[in-house]
Amino acid sequence: MIIQELTLLTDNLIETEQFYTERLGLSLTTKETNGITFQAGETLLRFKKSRIHRHPRYHFAFNIPYNAVLDAFASMSSTLNILPVSATTNIADFANWNAKAFYFYDNNGNIVEYIGRFDLGRHDPPTFTPSAIQSVSEMGLPVKNVKEECEKLMARGGLSYFVKQPPCETFSVLGDDSGLLIMVPIGRNWYPTADLASEAHPVKMRISHAGRTIDINL
Repeated sequence: MIIQELTLLTDNLIETEQFYTERLGLSLTTKETNGITFQAGETLLRFKKSRIHRHPRYHFAFNIPYNAVLDAFASMSSTLNILPVSATTNIADFANWNAKAFYFYDNNGNIVEYIGRFDLGRHDPPTFTPSAIQSVSEMGLPVKNVKEECEKLMARGGLSYFVKQPPCETFSVLGDDSGLLIMVPIGRNWYPTADLASEAHPVKMRISHAGRTIDINL
């Protein structure tokens, strides 16, 4: 599954443009009065000016080369406050997913994740640059009923549960290593924080899966 387009809300377009171009090194492709768009590998990442929702916060992830996770972590630690995942480390090792990741806040208070997945089979150089970002690979979607929303998306788009993550009522994942929808109940804390409860804010996505294009509006 590929996340082709992702549209989120922001309170501050100017600060968001500065953060994603200057801190993360993404290319700005479109700039309008009410929105900006960045190229993130295979994904167009858009931020629209929030008119009604105050301080919208999300959780999403970028796929980066597995070999470059440690280099990305080292280089970004000098300019960003990397979130701890335990008392001893700031790098998460997801053994079941065969992946490593680290997390930080953007200017909006969104939890942004850089994750490298060994099973994608790419063996890029271990030196990280922003051009190595492959895509937006995960989008967290807080919903009222995880099972019901998963069943709707599976029936509509032919999606299936992620084979590396058994589904449950408080955490279910749809898709594959290239693209994942992280379904959680509203109010569940976003990993790796202990006090940042997930909130439901408008999200628009265009994904491709099994030769089909699917638009999602939540």
